[in-house]
Amino acid sequence: MSFTSTGNGKAPSGNSFLSTLSGGGLSSGIGMVADAAGMLGNAPGAGLIGGAARAAQLAQTGMSLLGRTPASIADAINGMPGAKSRLTQDSRFVRMESPLGPDVLLVNALVVDEYVSRLPEIHLDLLSHQSEIEIDKIVGQQVSVSLEPKSSGGVFSQLAAGPEIGQRYFQGYVASFGRVGHPGSVTRYEMTVVPWFWFLTRSTDCRIFQNKTAEDILSEIFVELGFHDFEFNLKSEQARLEYVVMYRESYYNFCARLLEQEGMFWTHRYEKDRHVLVIGDTNDLFKPLTPVDTISYYGASAASERNGIDRWDEAFNFRVGKITYRDFNYDTPSSPLMHVEVPTTLKNPNIGGTERYEYHSLYDHSDDGRRYARYAMEAEEAQAHRFKGAGFVQAMTTAGRFRLTNHPVSAYDDKSFVLLHVRHHAVNDYTSQGAEQPYRNSFTCLPVDVPFRPERRTPKPYMYGTQAAVVVGPKGEEIHTDGSRVKVHFFWDRRGKMDGSDSIWVRVSQPWAGAGWGGAAIPRIGQEVIVAFNEGDPDNPVIVGRVFNGEAANPYHGDGGQTMGIRSQTHKGGGSNELRFSDVNGAQEVFMHAQKDMNTVVQDAQSTHVVKGDRTILVSTGNHATEVSTGNMSEAVKGDRTTLVTQGDHKTQVDTGNMETTVAKGDKKLTVAQGNYETTVSVGDQSHTVTQGNTTQKSPAGVHTIEAKELWIKVGGAGGTSIHMTADAIELHKGSSTIRLDAAEIKIQAPNTHINPDNG
Repeated sequence: MSFTSTGNGKAPSGNSFLSTLSGGGLSSGIGMVADAAGMLGNAPGAGLIGGAARAAQLAQTGMSLLGRTPASIADAINGMPGAKSRLTQDSRFVRMESPLGPDVLLVNALVVDEYVSRLPEIHLDLLSHQSEIEIDKIVGQQVSVSLEPKSSGGVFSQLAAGPEIGQRYFQGYVASFGRVGHPGSVTRYEMTVVPWFWFLTRSTDCRIFQNKTAEDILSEIFVELGFHDFEFNLKSEQARLEYVVMYRESYYNFCARLLEQEGMFWTHRYEKDRHVLVIGDTNDLFKPLTPVDTISYYGASAASERNGIDRWDEAFNFRVGKITYRDFNYDTPSSPLMHVEVPTTLKNPNIGGTERYEYHSLYDHSDDGRRYARYAMEAEEAQAHRFKGAGFVQAMTTAGRFRLTNHPVSAYDDKSFVLLHVRHHAVNDYTSQGAEQPYRNSFTCLPVDVPFRPERRTPKPYMYGTQAAVVVGPKGEEIHTDGSRVKVHFFWDRRGKMDGSDSIWVRVSQPWAGAGWGGAAIPRIGQEVIVAFNEGDPDNPVIVGRVFNGEAANPYHGDGGQTMGIRSQTHKGGGSNELRFSDVNGAQEVFMHAQKDMNTVVQDAQSTHVVKGDRTILVSTGNHATEVSTGNMSEAVKGDRTTLVTQGDHKTQVDTGNMETTVAKGDKKLTVAQGNYETTVSVGDQSHTVTQGNTTQKSPAGVHTIEAKELWIKVGGAGGTSIHMTADAIELHKGSSTIRLDAAEIKIQAPNTHINPDNG
């Protein structure tokens, strides 16, 4: 990215100390300062600038503004008589307040970097008449720095003797403090000051937020950590986030990435006794600069030294033509709305053919996808057109906006801009009483009509591998599910209540899953499960396994691994259902147990084949019924068949049809040891045929009774003898001879009749 300069690089006329600060005074315009000012090019970070780099910055500031380094100033003071008397902040441009009291630490040189969506940094080179300050006692303390443009005798006082330039404050906490060089009458120290937001880089945690907006989450964190100086200036309706996980990261990292995700940006507003973190989502966050919001461009004119700017550079940057997001929502897996596209409004040549396509588990609903894609495109477009400048406007701050005037290029003149980065440089020259108090800044800005949006640069934790968790639910319950998902408690979650509120509903991997078919085994409360994370996203867990532990042991643990199976547990009761396989050599077994009922449905054929051994069906208590609704039932036994009813009845019923018992070879025996034997034919006939053999009926100690409407007894076939008995008569037939006996008479018909022939 290159910038087009609209400054001429010439030094202003006259012998002002500011002659070194014009176009070439900062190494070809913005030069080295511009590199650090950047285009928000550095990722938001929590680290402080290194000691060597910090010293180089402060030395550069001294050289640029006074032509001497802070170290050379300290050496010069040490070589002067009455050096300590010079160490006072009275009439000095840059002043400091610290817990050590007045005039203990005096600012030699100052560099301040203000940013949007990045931590600011305040670096000071300090002088003190005390060489043995307990440096560890001041770290973590609050200090403040002020710019006093109307300090007596100062050049700024002479140039800006009006209301246009007011005091400027910087405030924060000491993050590092150290002694530099060899102590003398005057000792040098270096200090780095940070905002309270920086303290969030020092604390890491693992926790879960549910069903809260980003503002809710951030406010909860800030207040919980003891910080209250923050403000929200949000114009867009905030989405409620169902599930947000902070995992093994600093609070700063978590807050920064959450702000970036939700399209919010932040900066700091400095006041005399405090600094405020301000958070917004539109350019309304940037307020007009005070006391003046109109800034004039003077080029190389010395007039710029009076609250103006003398350098203005512009650059365009090629970005991307379209952003496409795609994601999968298991609630609506076929929905086409999980694919969103946002084209750019930029008109650069060849930009239409470029695309940034991302597939990731960031959003669950199409509205979120469109919103996040729009944020990403606005962040791209905010990077496309930037301006850099340099000048003397102390009021410049990243919480502000200004209107540029007096610029020869009409495209810039009378246009408003928001400040994204400001670097302030200031020094005090203690070698001269009431000498110049020089100041200069450089800045990066954006046209106010271009919506600013931060890039998503803060990394989200990536969940490598799997984690152990325990299934949780309401107290007193054993199962807590919405049908296919459960809630879990992660062991790293110190705030989880283990009552079913610890997580979102988490899907459970099953051995088979389809639309109305598959395998299902829902983990129960207290079970340890193995959790993986889709795309490594901590916000997208899925249960991929279950494991035994010391309190939930394998039910087949004592079988040396030779037994496997499935054993359930009755819900809120005892007992279980079980399918078990034993692979013990010589004792292999398949065991099935139903704690109560067992139903088997076979849509077509069923076959049970016992190759060798016995088959036993035992109904200990209850009934055994075999029903063939349509079709036949056959039993074939190559040995004996025994039916034993030890107590109760044996009943065979044929509703419609015949009943036939055939003994092809052998005997049929029916024995009633005690009791009665009864055969009843309600409607129809009864036939008993012995084709070959005898029929014997015996009642040695009883009565044999035959009762019927009619009774026929036939002996000898068609030519034999028959007896016919009815309720009215008895008839005996043999050939043409008949004897009939009724209540009135006896009739005998025969070719010959003999009555008592032997007795004559």
